[in-house]
Amino acid sequence: MELLRNFVPTSKAQLLQVSIFLNKGDLEKAQQMFDFYSKNLDLPDFDPIQPNWVDNTKSTVNGLLSWFRDNKDEIAQGYEFIRSVIQSRGALPPVIPPETPSPLPPINE
Repeated sequence: MELLRNFVPTSKAQLLQVSIFLNKGDLEKAQQMFDFYSKNLDLPDFDPIQPNWVDNTKSTVNGLLSWFRDNKDEIAQGYEFIRSVIQSRGALPPVIPPETPSPLPPINE
């Protein structure tokens, strides 16, 4: 009974399996127990299939891409704003660092 007290069914198939297990294979008692507990529950027939890591990754990437597609104008405006602020202040770092003389003389062959 302790198992039944903590049991939260997620599908009719799972409830039927637990009913058969608790009644030690007696199908009549299991069916009565199943009918008693399932009459007021709105359960799916089977447990939903859990997505694997590939499906999770695909849905995450699709979500990010759709967010970028939906907000591309705002992203471009933000990029242009930051770029214009940096250019107006003259704070752009030099792309190529100035060359410093080498402290060692070149090696003669």
